[in-house]
Amino acid sequence: MGDSSIDAGPFEAFFDGWIVRHENFVDELLRAQQSYDESWEDAIRGLISRVLAHLQEYYQEKSRMIQRDVFLVFSPPWFTALERTFFWIAGFRPQLAFSLVMRSVNDFTEDQSQRIQRLRHDVEMEAEMLAEELARVQESVAAPPVAELGRQVGRRVVNGGEIRHLDAMPPEQLRSKMENLLIDADSLRRRIVQEVVNILSPAQNMRFLGDAIQLHLRIRELGRQREVEAELLHQQQINGW
Repeated sequence: MGDSSIDAGPFEAFFDGWIVRHENFVDELLRAQQSYDESWEDAIRGLISRVLAHLQEYYQEKSRMIQRDVFLVFSPPWFTALERTFFWIAGFRPQLAFSLVMRSVNDFTEDQSQRIQRLRHDVEMEAEMLAEELARVQESVAAPPVAELGRQVGRRVVNGGEIRHLDAMPPEQLRSKMENLLIDADSLRRRIVQEVVNILSPAQNMRFLGDAIQLHLRIRELGRQREVEAELLHQQQINGW
C-alpha cells in the first residue's frame, strides 16, 4: 500500500527552484555562445560541468521521490500535461537527445559522427529492453497502465486531498519492479547526456545543452499557457458566459 499521507510538496518546492536555475543556465549558455572565444574553453568546460551537476541534482531528488511513491512519479503533477505527453517511462525519450544533437551540431568530425551513431545504436537496444520489461510487468499482474495509477495519485495531490490508498493498488512486488525499471530508465537518460557531452567539444556542448534546456522550457511554458486557458474556459462555463 502507499504511504498514508503522500506529500509531493517538498519535491514540488525543489522542482520550482530547480526550474529557476534551469532558466539561469540557459541564459548563461546563450551568452557564452554569443561571445565564444577558443581561449575561454576552460571557463566553458566549467559552465558545462555546472549544468551537468544541475541535471544530476534533479535525478538525485527524483530518486528519493521514486522511493516514496513510484506511481506518482509516473504521472507527476509538477509537470504540465503537455510535458507529460513527451514522457517515456517518466522522463525524456532517449531518441530526443539524439534528435537535438543532430539539430544543434553541424560540424561533427568523422570520429564524433561514428561515436554518436554507436551510442545511438546501444541506447536504442537498451531502451527497447526497458520498454519490453515495462510491458511484461504490466501483463504479469494484469495492471492498468502505470501512468493511470500516477494520475489517480496526482489528482488527489492537486486537489489537496489526503491520499489514503489507491484504488486496486497492485501488489508490493509490482511497486518494487516499477521502482527498479524507472531507476534503470533514469540511469540510461543520465548516461546518454554524459556520453554525448564526452563526445562533443565545449563549443558543441554549449549548443546542444542550450537547445535542450530551451526546448524543455518552451514546452513547459506552452503547457502552462494551455492550463491557464483551460481554467479560464472552465470558469466561464461555470459562470454561464
